[in-house]
Amino acid sequence: MAESEAEFELDGESVSRAGRLSSRLMQDLHMVSEEGPPPEMLRERFSEQRYAEEAEGTPIKDVLANVGQMAAEFAMARRWDGKILCLKLDNAELAPISMSEYFGGLLWPTYRSEDWFELWERGFPSPFPPHRFWRDILLRSAQEEENVMVFSFGEAAEGVERSLKGFLSYRFAGIKKWGEWIHGIGNQFFGGPRRPPRSRGGSSGSSPAPAVGPGGGLQVQVSCLTPGLRIHVSPAYFISWAFFGSPTSPVTSYVLPGRYIFAGDGPMLPKRTKDHGLFCIPPTYYPVLTRF
Repeated sequence: MAESEAEFELDGESVSRAGRLSSRLMQDLHMVSEEGPPPEMLRERFSEQRYAEEAEGTPIKDVLANVGQMAAEFAMARRWDGKILCLKLDNAELAPISMSEYFGGLLWPTYRSEDWFELWERGFPSPFPPHRFWRDILLRSAQEEENVMVFSFGEAAEGVERSLKGFLSYRFAGIKKWGEWIHGIGNQFFGGPRRPPRSRGGSSGSSPAPAVGPGGGLQVQVSCLTPGLRIHVSPAYFISWAFFGSPTSPVTSYVLPGRYIFAGDGPMLPKRTKDHGLFCIPPTYYPVLTRF
């Protein structure tokens, strides 16, 4: 049975740290999106060394990669027409949708989005102007995809800061709990993931994950209504899908603490379809997807 979120409470220190880090990340995002720097400068701006003080040992490499990609894509969007395609989450927060969902695999799958800006600034040849292509995507997606809307840069950036702070709050609090669970079974890992001890009376009341892995990974088991699908996962502050596992149902993998959404596709579901749920990990280790 899935744990209720009432069993896991965010501590004030984690929320404060998340606020400081998300604020600094957004300052850099604004700066990059205004200037449109080359990829080398972008990677330096969102490097782990630059944010080591705020991270305090918490793994944030995935967050920095996502925010760096978002900054590069925002720079392109602002150069074209200033509009950002976003997914409106069930809690009314916004999550920008990565341009790679439309450009990457279709046009130049070997290039990262931070490289596109430099290529197009050089006048890279293409069968049509990218800004016209993006404008068509914005209009069509907003009309055809559920809860997908077009927002101004200011609205999208404001929404990102809220959702990013929420994600990082669970990242900091979850890694803190992960450290407690690891401490309970020994500080060294030899081989694969370990199963943490069950909570005892008088503890914080937070149920441990079914298994924990090195580096902060928590075991998560996803179930859905359709067998034989592939499951994809995305952070809930920037829609950039990564493969989670297959086949359903259920399917198990490891993720770092945070707030996530899931989607599925496969022979029984040809178009990748997003589930409506927003899942906080921890305390949810058994997400149940109800849309497919």
